[in-house]
Amino acid sequence: MFTSTTAKDGTVSNLKDGSCAVTNDLHNAANNAGRKVRSMFNTASDDISHASHQVTSEIRSNPVRSTVVALGIGALLGALLRR
Repeated sequence: MFTSTTAKDGTVSNLKDGSCAVTNDLHNAANNAGRKVRSMFNTASDDISHASHQVTSEIRSNPVRSTVVALGIGALLGALLRR
């Protein structure tokens, strides 16, 4: 009977160790995924900021052309949305 209890305790201990290892692996994977997502978000944010500055610069240097382009895009979107 002593051997049976010891075997059960060993099995329970092994299961606890295994679940701790799995929990740690999942925690590490979630942290790595979070870091990657944050890095991708920061890169996208920087790219959008750069593009915004370029568009602003283009509008300021060529206001007439920018107005004509905006008018054309607006007319095209208006025509597409009417359908």
